Amino acid sequence: ARHFCASERVAIAVSPQPRTHCTMALVRWETVNWDEQDPKIMVMDVKAAVAEFIAMTLFVIVGCGTACGYGASDGETRLCVAFAFGMSILVLVYAVCHLSGGHINGAVTFSLVLGGALPWHQGLLHLIMQLVGSLIGASILAGMFPCEFDVTRNLGSNVVNPNFGVGRALLAEVIGTFLLCKVVWEAA
Repeated sequence: ARHFCASERVAIAVSPQPRTHCTMALVRWETVNWDEQDPKIMVMDVKAAVAEFIAMTLFVIVGCGTACGYGASDGETRLCVAFAFGMSILVLVYAVCHLSGGHINGAVTFSLVLGGALPWHQGLLHLIMQLVGSLIGASILAGMFPCEFDVTRNLGSNVVNPNFGVGRALLAEVIGTFLLCKVVWEAA
C-alpha cells in the first residue's frame, strides 16, 4: 500500500510490521527535525543529502584544485593550499549547515550516527552522497588539470613520506580525525 500526505512531497512503501504497527519510509525535500520524528517512520531528507553532495564536490574542486595548480613544494605553496582547504571548508559549512549540518566528511557523519545525533539511514545517505560528490569533484579536476598541468601529478592527493612510515601516518590520521569529530560535537 502507498500513503500520501499533504506535508510530504513523496512517500514510499508502507510495509507492515506486526499487525498492530506500521513502518513507513518517506523521502522529503525539506529539512527534517530528527528530534520530532516518529521512530516508526524512516524519513530520508533528500535536501540534506544533496547539500552534502554539492559541498563535498566543491570542497574537492577548491582544495585539491588549489594543490594541483600550486603544488606543495615550499612553505609558500603549502600555506596557500592549507588556506584554500581551510577557507573552503569554512564557507561550505556555513553554506549548507542549515540544510544538512555541514558534515562534509564521512568520519564526522559516522560519529554523529554513532552518537545518536543522526539516524543511521540518513547517515548512510549522507555518506553515499559525500563519496559520489568526491568522485565527481575529482573527475572535474581530472578534466581541468591534465597530467602535464597538474603540479602534484596526482590530482592533489596525499602520499605518505617513506621516511615517516605508514603506521605513523595512520596514527596522525586517527588523531586528526578524532580532533575534527570532537570539534564538531562541541561546536554543534
